[in-house]
Amino acid sequence: MKESSKKPEASAKEAFSKERAAFRSLLLANPNYFGNLPDSSFQPVLPIKGNTFYEELKCVGYQPQQQYLEGVVHVYQPSGYGTGICGQGTREYVRFYLSYDNGASWQDVGLTAFQVHNIPEGTEGRRHLEYAVNLRVDPTRNLCFRNPLILVRAILSWNFAPPPNAPNWPPVWGNVREVTIQVEPWRFFFFKDLVGYPKFQLPNEFAEIVDLDAPVQTQQKAMNTKELSAIYKKDDVPLHRFAFKELTNLISSPQVDLNVEAIAQILPPDVVIAPNISDLLFPSADGDISYEELTCVGLDPNFPDTLVGVIKVKKPSGFSGGVCTRGSTEYVTFWGDFNGNGIFETCLGTAQVQVYDLPAIPRDGVYYAVRLPVNLSEYRQLCTKGAKVVRIRAILSWETPAPCFNPNYIPTWGNREETLIFITPKRFSAGKIAILGGIPVQHIHDVTGLTTASAFFADNNLAPDASGRPCPFGGIVTVKGEPVLGHTYVVEVSKDGLTWTPVLDNFYVTDSDGNTSLHNANPVTRRFDYLPMSQNVIGLIARWHSTGDDKWYVRLSVYDAAGVLQGVDTHLIQLDNTAPEANIDITIGPGNCGKFGVGDVLSGNFVARDTYLGSWSLQVEPAVNPPGTAIPSPASGTTNTPVAPGNAWTLDTTGMQPCGYIIKVHVWDRAILNSQYVGHYNGDSAGFCLEQ
Repeated sequence: MKESSKKPEASAKEAFSKERAAFRSLLLANPNYFGNLPDSSFQPVLPIKGNTFYEELKCVGYQPQQQYLEGVVHVYQPSGYGTGICGQGTREYVRFYLSYDNGASWQDVGLTAFQVHNIPEGTEGRRHLEYAVNLRVDPTRNLCFRNPLILVRAILSWNFAPPPNAPNWPPVWGNVREVTIQVEPWRFFFFKDLVGYPKFQLPNEFAEIVDLDAPVQTQQKAMNTKELSAIYKKDDVPLHRFAFKELTNLISSPQVDLNVEAIAQILPPDVVIAPNISDLLFPSADGDISYEELTCVGLDPNFPDTLVGVIKVKKPSGFSGGVCTRGSTEYVTFWGDFNGNGIFETCLGTAQVQVYDLPAIPRDGVYYAVRLPVNLSEYRQLCTKGAKVVRIRAILSWETPAPCFNPNYIPTWGNREETLIFITPKRFSAGKIAILGGIPVQHIHDVTGLTTASAFFADNNLAPDASGRPCPFGGIVTVKGEPVLGHTYVVEVSKDGLTWTPVLDNFYVTDSDGNTSLHNANPVTRRFDYLPMSQNVIGLIARWHSTGDDKWYVRLSVYDAAGVLQGVDTHLIQLDNTAPEANIDITIGPGNCGKFGVGDVLSGNFVARDTYLGSWSLQVEPAVNPPGTAIPSPASGTTNTPVAPGNAWTLDTTGMQPCGYIIKVHVWDRAILNSQYVGHYNGDSAGFCLEQ
């Protein structure tokens, strides 16, 4: 078993502890202090690039069926991460890029991050902690007979987010990793996509009756052992690989008779079964890792906690068929040693990923990932009790999952990995933010500051977006939380995490009888008193008049009666206080404000755009026409148009009454406004006159 929880000897770069502690201050004075900006006019003082003394991105993989990019980061040192676990700590950022042309160009697909702290309990000596990050992506997909392999590049950077659209940017603290991944193909197609394909011609009689826009489901054939035997002869794939499940069943199942007829139904007649087949199928020491290997295991501490494993597939064949077939399954089962007795009696579950034969596999292999959301709430403890560090065991097993009751299982094909994870503590008991901008904080993403797909308004349980798209915040952002009687608090906001501004606006609170009163901050301490729920039934503790479109931190600090700080709770939200773009024009004939005849077809262009677009619609006003008339095409949508001139529109005026009209574009975004409703609005119109 490889001891993955020990640091590699080669990771012995200098600590630069003073520069590390003053990292952001040094960058404020000189953005090129560390010399990682080659085009900067600032002169470097201490050139450092890709320092992995403190942290290192060790593995990157992809779960193609769930469309998640995953990375596993090793955190090596007991200090150098800002604060202990009761403090804010610092962030490890990972930005991902995809390349469809073998690295000639790169597409920025997004940024993710997690919080790190000084944790001696998991990093002293030669030990280290393994964290994971994930990012949901939607890569370009093709039909299964196209090459499904693309490149992914990931940039790890401590305490400084890698800039967007900069795939060659070198981090100061962190590193860059590049691997090959497999994209899951479309499992359906449209006839219209095949019409221009070489050697494909749809007969005329079929073209008249086939709906070219209707999806056609493809078949994922399961290859049997006889078919695989014929395919794998040239590839030297052994019998106990391609017939693994069938042979295992023959040997271990007492219900199956071991006779010539039973074997002949499974295997071709020219296959010879070796006398030691039982030893090959049921190894007593280590599993075979010549085809696949579990390389990294980590925990993503962002909500929900997710255990991640990265698997390296090493060979082009031996996976029960190509991408057009069902292929085969890699299983990873996870156990936790929560009481530290070394027995791993707690099985956390099994994750899986489908894999296939890949003829174009590169020398370094193809990297997959598995992911298992887990509920670790019962193992959390207060930060004052110290860090909860737990050993995790993961067993990779091809085609047959390791049984949950056996953490010592030896797979035929696969291996075992162990590592240390850190379980984030319970929030400090003395006060926390429960609802921010009308949304429960568990439904606000820790990295993007946007709502999650499952978000809802705490007051009415309605989703801010019916499709589950992420939403920003704008206008008045309310802060709510349970009171801690006898304590005081202050809510502060910051754009950079360094300079904080207290939110001291007075606000009205409502008591249990429905009476209202004004709540003020203490003019001396500049803090508010916590009110009992009977005097503040909705738990309102601050109202922030937000501005701009940046990400902002919102921090609650709680103090006891003596004015001693008892705890801090910090959250990140993305602001959007800008209305969407809206424009519409008539481009045919005399154009805007022109005269047309009833029955003319009007046309023009319109623009409806926003970073967080909600929806748009086109409408003719006034509404004086019979149903089914005066309907523009298109009439509505939920995706951005191109920049000006935008998209085309048409309006058939047949059946409309002679009158003066406007055609109007209505555009809404998805911003949560004033913590209670959704959508900045903007509109534009163009007038026209219809004459008989």
